[in-house]
Amino acid sequence: MQPNLITGIGLITAAGVGCEENYGNFTARNPGICTVTRFELPTAKVKTNFAGLIKALPNESLPDELLPILNEDDLAQDYVKAAVYVTAESIKDARLADRPASDPRRTGLIVASSLGNFLNVSELVKDYFMKELYKITSLIHGMNSYLPSRLGSMFGVAGPCYFVSSSCTSALNATLQADTLIKSGVVDRMLVCAVDVCLETGTYHLWNKIRVLSHRNDSPQTACRPYCKTRDGIVVSEAAGCFVIEKASDASGHGHAMIKGIGMANGASDFLKPSPELLEAAIREALATSQTPSEKIDFIAGSASGSPHCDHFESEAICRVFGERATKIPVFPYKSFLGSTFGTQAISEGALAIRSMNKNLVPAPFNIFEPDERVKANVYYNSSDYAGYEINNMLFINYGFAGNHMAMVLGKCGK
Repeated sequence: MQPNLITGIGLITAAGVGCEENYGNFTARNPGICTVTRFELPTAKVKTNFAGLIKALPNESLPDELLPILNEDDLAQDYVKAAVYVTAESIKDARLADRPASDPRRTGLIVASSLGNFLNVSELVKDYFMKELYKITSLIHGMNSYLPSRLGSMFGVAGPCYFVSSSCTSALNATLQADTLIKSGVVDRMLVCAVDVCLETGTYHLWNKIRVLSHRNDSPQTACRPYCKTRDGIVVSEAAGCFVIEKASDASGHGHAMIKGIGMANGASDFLKPSPELLEAAIREALATSQTPSEKIDFIAGSASGSPHCDHFESEAICRVFGERATKIPVFPYKSFLGSTFGTQAISEGALAIRSMNKNLVPAPFNIFEPDERVKANVYYNSSDYAGYEINNMLFINYGFAGNHMAMVLGKCGK
């Protein structure tokens, strides 16, 4: 069976609105992580005052044909507007309008998110308990089932529409389910929309309380330091992204990447730390299901986040799987640029990684100022050594809180 293809991509991060702005800022090394000004911080209670916040989305940035469909409550929520934007961008990128119309029941949609419409629920609680206000629509919009249903009706999707949440692996979990639904014959095409626009005073205070954030208030753009000896914590960021995934036979020769195989292993002996053994198992499963020998992997998109207690575990898992080749395969963590984008990571980071693969570009290490002797994988490389390097197969690693460990093998289309 031929691998399914990612034919369309939509993307919003703190670094930009739309794929091209994100790609441009990644090339220019211009992350959007900055001091928080969008909401108030209880400065006496928080040690960190920066994050990766998406830009406000004016209504005019949304497709003209959808504006009459969006209601007042939709337009008041960046969570909904971001999802609409990236879904529309991915559909346009997949060139679906240039193809014959298909049965809407043969297309499905999954929304992936770590926290869902948390801000709407937060406002609902504040309105009800502090202002004694109550809107039934606020309750409905706060339900995780609302957004997939809303997007499905907007974009003419009549197949499976539902919500997936598994912490930081939400988007990759949804991609696995989408890939499986297509391969099983339930649908021909899936839209996977991941969105976590969830930072405000309360949620940010909670992240500070967990004590996992970097405290480099004087240098936000260099605060996220995966694999660096001086790393001191993660940087939380918002993002939204969408993949259009299709059968290769329906893609009309258009595609960004082949989904060759996905692996998963779960277990939470420690809620905050990944397990090298489980991550190794997920990587081996991805390689096995993709029928890709480890020696055929040319590039690794790492999931290291800048956590002082976790990054070296990823290196350990890579070394276990690849042996001596672990010192030769370049490993780049896209969180060094984006920060930790919650449940959207497989799409927000994945979009940049796919771009790297298709451009045969091994990005220069970012925000690594001092090597960590515990990290043995090839993360401290010189990018100039990879001039003319060919990336045909890439391993994407993804893990998060609560013991979720996943990996995906992506291949260059036509290779």
